[in-house]
Amino acid sequence: MNLDLEATRTSQEIITKTGGNRSSEVENLITKTLGVLQENGIYACTLYLNSRTSEAEKKIGPVIHEELLKMTKRLVKTPIKNDDYEYLTDEICSDIDLLILTKQLWEQTLTYARYGAKART
Repeated sequence: MNLDLEATRTSQEIITKTGGNRSSEVENLITKTLGVLQENGIYACTLYLNSRTSEAEKKIGPVIHEELLKMTKRLVKTPIKNDDYEYLTDEICSDIDLLILTKQLWEQTLTYARYGAKART
């Protein structure tokens, strides 16, 4: 499986689904999310995306969250749980190799999405 291709496709989905928002707002939230991911990990990243309070970020955050998890669930053949936080804890964070792979994949995806948002300006 080509992970870079998956990151590319997912970043394109994020940019497409956030097309109704200003590019600068999308780019800003993606940049902040990438920082949280790099400093605090994937669990903190999902919490961050779902705790946004501004109107624009309330629309953009769930899209990013949904697309990252959809990509992860496509690639990681583990039991699917209805609760995203439980899924991350039980299936991803409990396996160090899978955790590192997921973090790297999300970083690549968010980097592509950030450039995509900037290019949309």
